[in-house]
Amino acid sequence: MTVAAVQNERPKAHDAYKHGINRITVSTDGVRYATSDIKMNVSVYENDVEILHLNASTLNQKIKPTERVRGLAFSPEGHMIYLAAGDTLSAIRVDTNHVEWAYVAPRSFGFLIISPISLDVSDKGDIVAAFDNGSVMVWDAQGKVKALWHDNDSPRSVNFVPGGERVVGTDSFSLCTWDVSKKKRKLKIGLTGRVYGMSVHRDGTRVATRTLQDVVIWDLDQKDILGVVPINQGGPVIAMHPEKDWVACGEADHVKLVDFEGNLIMEIPLNGNPCLSLSFMPGGSELLIGSTEERVLRVPVAQVV
Repeated sequence: MTVAAVQNERPKAHDAYKHGINRITVSTDGVRYATSDIKMNVSVYENDVEILHLNASTLNQKIKPTERVRGLAFSPEGHMIYLAAGDTLSAIRVDTNHVEWAYVAPRSFGFLIISPISLDVSDKGDIVAAFDNGSVMVWDAQGKVKALWHDNDSPRSVNFVPGGERVVGTDSFSLCTWDVSKKKRKLKIGLTGRVYGMSVHRDGTRVATRTLQDVVIWDLDQKDILGVVPINQGGPVIAMHPEKDWVACGEADHVKLVDFEGNLIMEIPLNGNPCLSLSFMPGGSELLIGSTEERVLRVPVAQVV
């Protein structure tokens, strides 16, 4: 496509990212997946048929500047969708669109809005969310608070490890794990470059972090690096394959799947539409890609050897 230059107007690099699917999450059984977009729309699909649609925007002008979907996750059985958007964390039944419970953090100093910035659900059904005031909270499925702590390294990306006893996350400058019951940080690894994306392997011991230049694969047990994969320009989106030592990375107008040594497994062109979100189906048979084209691309990867 050719774009005519307009006098006194400079192209903005972020213009390409003003629309599109910014989050994708898949249910444990792979039957349902959910998406959110830049316009605060949230949809749940079952066998590619939309069964739930809502818009998480608010009319409150004080909250409007914070509007963004920052977390999206299914309950283990897939009946609930948990949504972190604006200043609210909501638990929504998929079949009825009913909000079972919601949490809004108290205002700091009585007026400063505190927003959830990351969210995940454990295999036991607990929910963890980190907030932009440095607090981390854990709830059970009924919305009862199980743990609350504050940390200077409070994560902008957070994930439970299997069993739900620990969470791992990054504040962009360090990689940490926390013991949920003790509300205590157990591990901290200082990072040499700022991290813009993170993905945790299903085994809970390996983590991929992404800077603007590379993807680093970490072994949390050994507190060491397993591999470094150079990455070209593009949105800092990554997803680890649930079965193989592979990681999917967004680059410019395509997605590439590489192993931990950087060897190319496959490359998926996006026809000029930058990648905004990635998620593997359980078992890794398909890769779901959300792009600025405002649709989800489902790419089979099971036949790749």
